[in-house]
Formats: sequence, structure tokens, C-alpha cells
Amino acid sequence: MTEKQEVKLQLLKEFANIEKPETVDFCRKAYEFLAENETTPQPQAGTVVAADQEPDGIYLVLDGGRHVLFTGDNNADDCAACIGIGVKWGSKSVMVALNDEADSKEITLTANKDTTNYGGYINTYLDAVADWNGKANTEHLKEIGLNGEITLPDGWYIPSLGELYFVFLNCRTINKALAFVGGTEIADDWYWTSTECSAPYAWFLILNNGYANNYTTKASDTYRVRAVSAFIS
Repeated sequence: MTEKQEVKLQLLKEFANIEKPETVDFCRKAYEFLAENETTPQPQAGTVVAADQEPDGIYLVLDGGRHVLFTGDNNADDCAACIGIGVKWGSKSVMVALNDEADSKEITLTANKDTTNYGGYINTYLDAVADWNGKANTEHLKEIGLNGEITLPDGWYIPSLGELYFVFLNCRTINKALAFVGGTEIADDWYWTSTECSAPYAWFLILNNGYANNYTTKASDTYRVRAVSAFIS
């Protein structure tokens, strides 16, 4: 039984009297009123959304783990406290860093060639697009020897190809939020993903047309890096 159904039942118990038709009519009108207002109101700018009530959309993620829906009219305190831009769509969500790594320079993904005995390579496009394991992928890149210019705070990692596609699909609004809080917009450029194709190669994605390729050498080719983190787990 929903909360409003319980309210309706309570109305009936408290106010209805079969010997007084006017009381039954009152309850009927109360039922109709509640039924007409059963839609969940959308949060206003600056409203902190409870963990079980987030609608799909773009969020300002604030210091301390709070998040507010981005409307383009959020207050200055939200901008000052913002540590990342959250994106939620259905069961998928991710938080995007406010700036590229290495001051937006194009850099190699690793400092060394991969000599590990790794079983996580993905060399087919459909499997790579479905990869949502950026955090685990990044741990392997650290094992190889992540480029020292990529400085990832605790909890942040290089997105997988699937995660970066998710960012790409929402890039226009993400960039509006980034500009709003003083971050650096995601460029129409080539970005590394943490999805590896083989010992020498990893996947990249071009953020202006969604083109992905896996024939890029981790230790010598240079692209941008934008870190992400978990959001609404």
C-alpha cells in the first residue's frame, strides 16, 4: 500500500459515517483531490535531492557528497562548492571532473609499455562499448605505469569506452553545467579511455562525432584525459 493509499484509508476510517451521506461524499472528494495530485513534483534549483528520488538529468555534485539538479539558475554557493558534474540516466550514472588532466594537454596514457599478464583486453567494438569498468581498468593502467601527469584523487578514474560514450551523449548539457560553475568544457577532441585493446593499444573516442578506435599506442600516442567518478550508486 502506498503512502497516499494509506492516507485515503485513514480518511475513510476517521470521517466516513454510512448514516451521514455527506461524510462519505467528503471522503470521495478527498480521494479525487489526492488522485489528481499524485505526480511527484520536480526539484527546484538548489534543492538537494534524496538518494531514492533523483530524476534523470545533470547535477552539480557538491563538496561533502550532496548533489543538486542543474537548472542553469542554481545559486552561487552551489557553484563554489561544486566538485564535479553528475549525469544520471536510468540505472546509469557517472560524475565528470571539472577539468581535463594535465591542464588539457594531449598526453600518453601510460609511461611504460604493458608487460603484464592481463586478461582484460577488449578488442571488439561491441564489447568495448559495453565496458563499464573504468575503475578496474584504471587500476591495471596504474600497474603498468600510468602517465605521471594524470593525477587522480581517490575515487576518480579514467572512464571506460562505455562510460565515455555516456558522457558524450550528454556532452552538450554537461558543458553548460561546467561553464556555469567555472570548469573547463569537454573539448571536441580525442580522449583516452581506460578500455585496453591489447598490450600496446587502448581505445579512444572523439568527442565531436563519437568515432572510436582501438589502434592507439598507450605509451606513445597522445590524447586528452577527463577523469570520472562514481555518482548515485
